[in-house]
Amino acid sequence: MFKTMIEKMRSSIPKIVKNEMEYFPLIQKEYPSLSKYEKQIAHEFGRHYHFLIDLVFNAHEGKLFAHSLVINGAIIRSLNAYRGAIWALGKRNPHVFYNCLRSQCETLALIHYCVLKPEYVETATLGKRKHSMKTSRIVRIGRMIDKLDKRFKGIGKDYGDLCELVHPNPASLYANIQPITETEDRLMIIGTTSTRITEEEAETALKMLISWTNWLLKEASILALTFGACVTDNEERT
Repeated sequence: MFKTMIEKMRSSIPKIVKNEMEYFPLIQKEYPSLSKYEKQIAHEFGRHYHFLIDLVFNAHEGKLFAHSLVINGAIIRSLNAYRGAIWALGKRNPHVFYNCLRSQCETLALIHYCVLKPEYVETATLGKRKHSMKTSRIVRIGRMIDKLDKRFKGIGKDYGDLCELVHPNPASLYANIQPITETEDRLMIIGTTSTRITEEEAETALKMLISWTNWLLKEASILALTFGACVTDNEERT
């Protein structure tokens, strides 16, 4: 019964991925040169669902543990950020896009930190920022990013650059204002489709999103293995 359910879940993934890709035509329209990333984007969508099945539902025959909750939460968080970034890129919405991209980096940092310190898994599920017990205090994200930068050189700088775009600095405050060519009833026209993300910037950011998502899921697999789960990462999955 359990195996039948797992196989049914797996068989539904191609259809789910197709639905997830409904926003990609928007990217193709706004940034034609990014069409070459269609298969990679779809591939990472599929891996989210495969990993949820393998690392959470099937890893311990349906039983949940603290690390399962962390992995499940990280993959769901990653999927939502990934989906949001794809939508926002197609809509030329820099505020949502850069927030989603930064979120992906933070989730990767959390999973990597748990890989380095498996004992932190319990804190990640039950801890608090100002817990009375030092071992149960949530670690600040900056520290996790520092650890991540030692594994993936340069990601700390990328994260810092994203923070500048996400925080209410000039680059963020004025990101969605289009040039004024005319007025209606003396009101300034503020567009909802910004021209601020250029094609070059879009490609750089998209490659970061795909890479960070790939690393995140690999780290989740390593974390699962640390706790004795029997998992595989089939790179040919779609």
